[in-house]
Amino acid sequence: MGKFENLLKRFNQHPVPMHISYQEVARLLLVIGCSMRKRSSRHRVFTYSGYPKSIVLMENDNLRPYQVQDIKDLLKYIGIKTK
Repeated sequence: MGKFENLLKRFNQHPVPMHISYQEVARLLLVIGCSMRKRSSRHRVFTYSGYPKSIVLMENDNLRPYQVQDIKDLLKYIGIKTK
């Protein structure tokens, strides 16, 4: 199983592990076609063309539960199954 599939599997664990890193998620978001821009010193904003929400992550931090849900919503929107 590749890194992409492993990360999707981790998103479906209950509870979602809190040790999913910014680097892993940033790589995932860029691979699926998101663009990234810097918002402030540590904040990164990811957008997907046509998707109404943006995903804000803090560089060098682990994900928070609401960020995991935002990413799961985006994956569902573009048709990537997380289960």
